[in-house]
Amino acid sequence: MGTDNKKLGSSTVLITGITGFAGSYLAEHLRGFAGEIHGISRSGKWPKACPENLHNIPLHTSNFQDSAQLALLLKTINPTHIFHLAGFAQTGKSFVNQHEAWLGNLNAPQTLYDAIKKSGNKAKVLFAGSGLIYGSARYDKEIKTESSELMPQSPYASSKAAADLLSYQVWVNDKIEIIRARPFNHIGPRQSIDFAMASFSKQIAEIELLGKKPIIKTGSLSAFRDLTDVRDTVKAYASLMEHGIPGEAYNIGSGKNTRISDALKMLVSFSNNPNLIIEEEPSSSAQDFELLVGIDKLNNTISWEPAFSLEETLTDTLNYWRQVIAAQLQNPKE
Repeated sequence: MGTDNKKLGSSTVLITGITGFAGSYLAEHLRGFAGEIHGISRSGKWPKACPENLHNIPLHTSNFQDSAQLALLLKTINPTHIFHLAGFAQTGKSFVNQHEAWLGNLNAPQTLYDAIKKSGNKAKVLFAGSGLIYGSARYDKEIKTESSELMPQSPYASSKAAADLLSYQVWVNDKIEIIRARPFNHIGPRQSIDFAMASFSKQIAEIELLGKKPIIKTGSLSAFRDLTDVRDTVKAYASLMEHGIPGEAYNIGSGKNTRISDALKMLVSFSNNPNLIIEEEPSSSAQDFELLVGIDKLNNTISWEPAFSLEETLTDTLNYWRQVIAAQLQNPKE
C-alpha cells in the first residue's frame, strides 16, 4: 500500500480528458512522479484556467470515435499507464443531451479499449467512473459499497454504469489491465459552475466584486453529499493505478457527509459581505435518504486519506473565483 507513486517514476502516462477539471489536477500531481506525460484533449488547447507549467505537456486530439486513429496515436506514444478521465460530466444536462452522454461515457472507453487491442499496447488503465451508478439510498444512512446493486437514475449515471461493466468485461475477455475507480462528488478550484459549490462561489465573488444584489440563487439544499477535494481524488487515482487490482472496482470518497445547506453557509461565512441572502428553490421531489460511501476497500488497498478539509477546499474555491472576477475587471476585453 501507499501513495508515493514510485512505480510511475519511469512510466509514460497518457491522460484522456487532461484539460478538464480532474484531468488537469491529475497532470499537476503526476508531474512530480511520472517519467513522461501526454494528454488527449478534444480541443488540443489548454484552458486559461490551467497553470502555465502544464502547457509543455504534449496534447493530442481525438474524438474517441475512430479506434484506428487512436491506435496509431497509442503506437506513437506507447504509454505504460492510461488514465481515462474523458467523458460527459454533467448529470442534469444528460437528460437533455442523452446521445452525447452515451457517446462520451460509453462509446469513448469502448473506442479506447478497441484501440489498445489494435495497437498491441500493454498499458495498465484506470477508468474513472462515478459513484452515481449506485443511485439513491433506499433507506437512511445506507452504505454503498463496491458490491452494492447498480441502480443509476440519470442518462449520465446509466452511461457510466455501462462503461464500468464494459471495463470489467474487457478485463475478463481481453486481459487489458483495467482498474475501475468510482469517485463520488469531488470539488475545488477550476470546477465548472454547472456544479453547486463552484456556482455558489462564483455568485459570492460577483456580489463582492461586481456589486451585484446580495442574493445567492440555488436549488434545494436539503441533500447530503460526500464532498472530496479534487486534489485528493486524483491522488487516489494515481495510487490505485499502482496498487489497485485489475478488474476490481474502488469507491473514492471522504467517508463523511455534509448537507449542501451547511456547505453553502460555510461559504457565506467566508464572504466579506455580511448581508448575503440565500434564495432556495424548493424541490418537488421526495426527500432523499442520506447515502454513506463505503471506502473500506479503498483504505485496505492504498494508504490514502483526504489532505484537504472542507473548509480549505471551499476557501480555495471561493478565492479562485475572486481571482477570476478580478482578472476580468482588469482585462474586460479578454
